[in-house]
Amino acid sequence: MQIQSSLVKIMRKKNWGDLFRFYEVIFDGENVGIIFAGQSTSFPVELDAHSLQIKIDWCSSEEINFNVDPGDEITFECESGLSILQVLLIPYYLIFRPNKWILLKQC
Repeated sequence: MQIQSSLVKIMRKKNWGDLFRFYEVIFDGENVGIIFAGQSTSFPVELDAHSLQIKIDWCSSEEINFNVDPGDEITFECESGLSILQVLLIPYYLIFRPNKWILLKQC
C-alpha cells in the first residue's frame, strides 16, 4: 500500500506593499524558506496538525492552524495587509497590529 504524499502551497500576490522584500515562511515554528512578490512555493508535509505564519522583520500574519490528510494539497495566499490608501496607517500597524501586516488565508 502506497501512502499518498501531502503538499502545502503558498502563493504571494504581487502588490505595492513590501513589493521588493521577501517574506519568511514559518511552518510549525521553523523557518522553511522565503517567498518573493508574485512567487509561489510548495513543500511536502506529514499527516498531522500544523501551523503556518508569514513574517517580515518583526511583523507577520496571524498564525493559521490546519490539519493535513493523505493526498491533500492545501493552498494558502498571502499579501501585504496594507493597501495604497492605508499608507498613513503604517506606524499604527507597526506598533499596535504587527501580526496584521501580512494577510494570510487558506484558499
